[in-house]
Amino acid sequence: MKKTSKRSLFAAGLVAVALPVAAEDTSVTLQAVAGSIGGVPMMIIEGENLDEKYGFEGTFEYLSSDGLFQNFLIGNSDVSMDNDMLGVAIAREEGFEVSAIYPVGNLYLGIVVPGTSDAQTPEDLRGKRVGHFGADSGTTSFIRLIVQEMYGFDVLEEYDMSQVGPAALVQLLAQGEVDAIFNFESFISEAMVATDGRYLLQAYADYSKFTGGFAPWITNIVMHDDWMQDNPATAYAVRDAYDEAIALLEESNYEILRKPYIVEKLGITSEAVLDQIIENGNTYGYFGNDWSEDKRDAAQAFLEKLAKEGSVIQNVPEGIMVTLEDAIGPRP
Repeated sequence: MKKTSKRSLFAAGLVAVALPVAAEDTSVTLQAVAGSIGGVPMMIIEGENLDEKYGFEGTFEYLSSDGLFQNFLIGNSDVSMDNDMLGVAIAREEGFEVSAIYPVGNLYLGIVVPGTSDAQTPEDLRGKRVGHFGADSGTTSFIRLIVQEMYGFDVLEEYDMSQVGPAALVQLLAQGEVDAIFNFESFISEAMVATDGRYLLQAYADYSKFTGGFAPWITNIVMHDDWMQDNPATAYAVRDAYDEAIALLEESNYEILRKPYIVEKLGITSEAVLDQIIENGNTYGYFGNDWSEDKRDAAQAFLEKLAKEGSVIQNVPEGIMVTLEDAIGPRP
């Protein structure tokens, strides 16, 4: 088990640039949430042998969301493909030197209502029963702040909130136990199929429109600072493989999701749900790779708003979001 380094990110980067590429270990352990849309790019890297194409040997682990980030933080994997910047902020505040180095998932989450609902905006749910899976989760935290900015009220105060797990929320909505749910893909698509439902708030599309082009990411590629400094060529190779994976998604209009290795890993047993996942992917775009300074600055400001609210984080430490170019120097 590796011990996470406490070295300064940038000081260590200066040393790492001088290391010979030949000294690198090109074996990489990558992790993602089992059954999660956020893990699809990693599934494609594995299934299409993009690790071999880009010169590294990947070990791909699909783990339960419970304890996933802790598994990464203690050094059981080198790269996490399915964790959010909120978790990175908390980890850095606790002394773990890990950084988000690239985007993965756009906000493939939101508020879903059944087809019978007459609600037209989140305001129409005031006083209604709404299911979620934790006030401190990234999904609920992001929806809460987005609704607060767009509509001016706090969902935790104005909704009658019921908490169960993400999968159980689909059944609550289908059984009429709640009027709406906060959730993420693929549970969004399952809920839509089960209830002839629709998005009341699609977080990525609606918040991007509200801000004029920015929405935070629900997942990022996260690396240990010392690992990427010690393995710069491999770190770049992982990023390159991700870029090709999402290009394959877009070029296929998300039809690549029908490949058996993806269907099996997502655990999709319903053709109707798979069709809905593909439709939602084409409509909203599940993934991106815009890691521009403007987007990172906007994401930093979004985290600072969460910290000001104070229920999940109180501080925004440095080093949450970095580029490989800044952290480890030019591509070897």
